[in-house]
Formats: sequence, structure tokens, C-alpha cells
Amino acid sequence: MIFDFDGTIADTLNSIISIMNDLSDEFGFRRICDEDIEYLRGRRPREILKHLGISIFKLPFVIRKVRREINSNIAFLSPSVDLLPMLKLLKKNGCQIGIVTTNIEENVKKFLHANNLDQFDFFYTAKKVFGKDKTISKIIKDMKFDKSVVYFVGDEVRDIEAGKKVGINTIAVSWGYNTKAALDKEHPDYLIDFPLELENIILHVDKE
Repeated sequence: MIFDFDGTIADTLNSIISIMNDLSDEFGFRRICDEDIEYLRGRRPREILKHLGISIFKLPFVIRKVRREINSNIAFLSPSVDLLPMLKLLKKNGCQIGIVTTNIEENVKKFLHANNLDQFDFFYTAKKVFGKDKTISKIIKDMKFDKSVVYFVGDEVRDIEAGKKVGINTIAVSWGYNTKAALDKEHPDYLIDFPLELENIILHVDKE
């Protein structure tokens, strides 16, 4: 199982909102108010950019600054949900588990260690926010995985899109960035509300 990091593992939403608001004057886009959050969680990436008034030309510079700030504070963040029982269950059932992230690997490991989540077997960094499919393909090639038993676990519409583009199973989690309704519209293979629901998926795979 390959996990997305932001939102799926680490609770970065509030931090990113705060950083975005700090950058709004510099880059000339709309601040995110409390009443905007639920609306934006139900939108696709391009709709979010349009709502905030962030041009596609400014986006790389905004992302670079947001990532720099997140990486400097990542070790102090909390997990999105209680993941440890689920991670131990995956390991017990012989799963190899890894992370694909746009964050710096060293800082992700600091977060995991600080939160007693040192359970992951491999880490890959996606250089582009919208390039996770290429990174996932590289993982599958490097690790010599059979696509039919690879699962990508993410909390955003773009995570489902990336998994489908590669041709692997997709598991959407409702506790992250996008709402459950927004994720459901993308028809992931599985849509879960709690980490331990992954046990049913594991048992299903074992039976096959």
C-alpha cells in the first residue's frame, strides 16, 4: 500500500490555510475564511484555484513557498487520525507500505518518528503536485510490484486520478482534504471513514 502524506497521514490542512493566508497579499489572491473551508473541500483543484484567484502562472511560486513553510514545521504536526493500529495490522499481514509525498523525505521521517509512526518501508518524493502518477509508476518499477495488488491511499480527488492513471487500486479516505461526497464522485475502488476499515480490504485481497 502506497500512502499519500498530506491530509492522509499528517494533519496539514490548518497549517496550509494559515500559510496561504499569509501569502495572499504577496501573490494577490483571496484569503481563505472559515466559511470557505467546507466549500473548498468539496471542489476539484482547478475550482479551488479559480475561487481563490490564483493564476496557473503564479501557482508554482505559491506551492514552493507553502512547501518551504510546511517542511520547516512538519515535525510538530499531528496525525490526521490514529494510524498506528492500522499500520501494525498491515505489517502483520505482510504488506509493504510506503509514502509518496511532495515534502522533503527527511522531514517526513521526523514527523513519523515524533508521532511513533516509524512503520513505513519506502519513501518517494513527487517533484510536482500534479505528478504523483509518475512517481507511483516509478515505485512500481523500482520495487517490481504487481499492479493488481498495489493500492494507493489518498484523501484528494487528484490522488484517485493518479491511481487510476497508473492502473492500480484506489482507496479514498474521508478524513483529509476533500469531502467524502467529492471523493465518491471519482469512483475510487474503496472509500473509507476509519483507518481500520483497511482490514476488510486486506482480508478481501488474501481471499483472492
